[in-house]
Amino acid sequence: MSETQHTEKESSFQQQVWETLSAINVNDKVEKKNGLSYLSWAWAWAWGVLMAHYPESYYVIDAVSYNNDGSAMVSLTLTVKQGNNECLRKMWLPVMDYRNQAISNPNAVDINKALMRCLTKAISMFGLGFYIYAGEDLPEQEKVVMQKEEAQQKARYN
Repeated sequence: MSETQHTEKESSFQQQVWETLSAINVNDKVEKKNGLSYLSWAWAWAWGVLMAHYPESYYVIDAVSYNNDGSAMVSLTLTVKQGNNECLRKMWLPVMDYRNQAISNPNAVDINKALMRCLTKAISMFGLGFYIYAGEDLPEQEKVVMQKEEAQQKARYN
């Protein structure tokens, strides 16, 4: 396979992943904490979505990075895989407290929570719940469907 064919195949798989995951309305799974919206990592990974569509997917956790002020940064690489097709995204996140402020000298529980938030953020980079980070209410595809349904309902009553 030539490099161009390989790249086109990867691009189409990446597009398939994005189209599949970004079309999912996660609004009923969004949780709120301190005015911020987020998805549960367990739902995003196992119960609801990624493993249902791409069960061969996996992630690799990097070593925790510590800053001069004692705060820490976690990172991981998520690989979405289906057969011979795969694409990956690297994501990072500071270890934060309930106010979303960096924690100085975080403990193992703080680091674990940050890693799971980081995993959810990495999944969003493939499309699932990405609109939460953009502050939108619905995936674009669902907006179009809802607009068509509203127009059909109006047409029936006019």
